[in-house]
Amino acid sequence: MNDNSHELCQEKILILKEYVTKGEEILSSIEDWESLAEILEERDQLILRLKSMEERFTELKGNQICTIEEKGQIDNLIKLILDMDQNCIHLIKAEQQKTLQDLKNNQKNQKVADYEISLTPSYGTFLDAKK
Repeated sequence: MNDNSHELCQEKILILKEYVTKGEEILSSIEDWESLAEILEERDQLILRLKSMEERFTELKGNQICTIEEKGQIDNLIKLILDMDQNCIHLIKAEQQKTLQDLKNNQKNQKVADYEISLTPSYGTFLDAKK
């Protein structure tokens, strides 16, 4: 294994750690959906960096590109990312259901309010106002 491949492995680990940080940001701001677009865009940039790095790995064509410790660290980070993404999916679905239920309740309350307004008698109000 040469220094170039070691540097690539270390860079890949750093990018994966940044990706984990972005996943944590998503989990912590799941209710603040306006900020999610920016976080997801930054995460997409990390994916593109990883993709270009993988292309460099294939160019090396070495049997032993990373050490066993580096491979273990990369595998652990990838497992963590997968678990975090599953948590994000569950939280987003829960937030989606909550928002949908809030919209249904809002629509129901609006119908009740409209019905109550239409029950108010509109006849005779002018006569009563002159007294």
